[in-house]
Amino acid sequence: MEYIIIIGAFQALLALCLFVANRQKKPADNLLTWILICLFTHLSIKFIIYAASGNTLLKMGFNTFIDLGYGPLLWMYARKVQYDRYRPVQHWFLLLPTFAAGAMYTAISLKIVIDPTGVEQWLSLYNEITQYLIIASMTIFPVLSLRISPQLPAFWKSERQLIKKIALLFLVIPALWMVTKTTNVSELLGDATLNLTIRLIAYSNSLIICLLIIQYRLEARMLMKSPAAPEPLPSALNGYPTPAVLQEEKESLVLTVAAAIQPTEEQPAPRKSTLTTLQQEAIAVKLSVLMQEKKVYTDPELTLEKLSTLVKTPRHHLSEVLNQHLHQTFYQYINDHRMKEVLHLLDHCRQHQVTPNILSLAYDAGFNSKSSFNQYFKKTTGYTPTEYLKQPRKAELNRITATFISLQQTIQPH
Repeated sequence: MEYIIIIGAFQALLALCLFVANRQKKPADNLLTWILICLFTHLSIKFIIYAASGNTLLKMGFNTFIDLGYGPLLWMYARKVQYDRYRPVQHWFLLLPTFAAGAMYTAISLKIVIDPTGVEQWLSLYNEITQYLIIASMTIFPVLSLRISPQLPAFWKSERQLIKKIALLFLVIPALWMVTKTTNVSELLGDATLNLTIRLIAYSNSLIICLLIIQYRLEARMLMKSPAAPEPLPSALNGYPTPAVLQEEKESLVLTVAAAIQPTEEQPAPRKSTLTTLQQEAIAVKLSVLMQEKKVYTDPELTLEKLSTLVKTPRHHLSEVLNQHLHQTFYQYINDHRMKEVLHLLDHCRQHQVTPNILSLAYDAGFNSKSSFNQYFKKTTGYTPTEYLKQPRKAELNRITATFISLQQTIQPH
């Protein structure tokens, strides 16, 4: 038993180090980090108890409160993968049973160590309550997570498989509990043997979960280092059908591009497009609608990967549309939208003769750095923000209009 626990704790620590050291984290990775912290804490506590304590009550007759946290954290992770703007803090109350059980666990542990007389009744009550809470948590939240996983887009395949496997491993414990309650297996094996068997399976599951998360992290790291292979587009892009292009038309397009852009020594050959022009336009229109209606550029932590999730388009296809169709990098495209929002807010303040907090407007628009905002503002308007506000409104009206038109032409799909 001790060997399984210490190996599991080591694997949890290894996986935790992989996540902490990784700089290219996905939005949901913080929740996986918390699951690993719980696993490491859980297994470390159990190893200390098994290795250092000779008290049988502490070893075999004590449910661990951390079991109550696994289900909610897995469900929050699935929700975060499904919807990037989901904030787990809004469901913090789901962890209240874990905190309450943790307080009881600590109090009873101290009681056993200091004065074990009369502790059996408190321990029995604690185990009775936490047993049903753990079974409920390990049933409800994994089932909810399994319902979410098939709804994830195809390019979240690794996350979908991870959620499914962890949820099924969590469901093993409620399944074993049901077997013990509906059969006479406890009479055949004896309570002590059955208790030991269930705990052995539970600790083995924790070890397997750590290994699954390590495998997921290593695969994601390898994928980031290697270029993504082209993925087939769905037959429809949110209402925009994939155009049918005849072979003759494809050859004509290739010849036209080759004739228009001849690679030279100074100019490298253009990257081969994996999408047709109409497919690129369809994605660009979806992207523009998302920017105008949802204003996702106001998220200061927006990344190309997050945006690809929201557009429901593979990351390399979105990058192709930005670079080849819109002729911008991701950051140019997003910052142009943010700059347009700031100029709109400044114009609104000037109309109402209100002196705004410019930095606050910049943060509201999605900028997360004062220096980068000032630099981009100067590049766009020709003024610093303070100089811009000092300009007469009539004199600047044409300049503002020209700036809006320039930004609009830049960020609208051609």
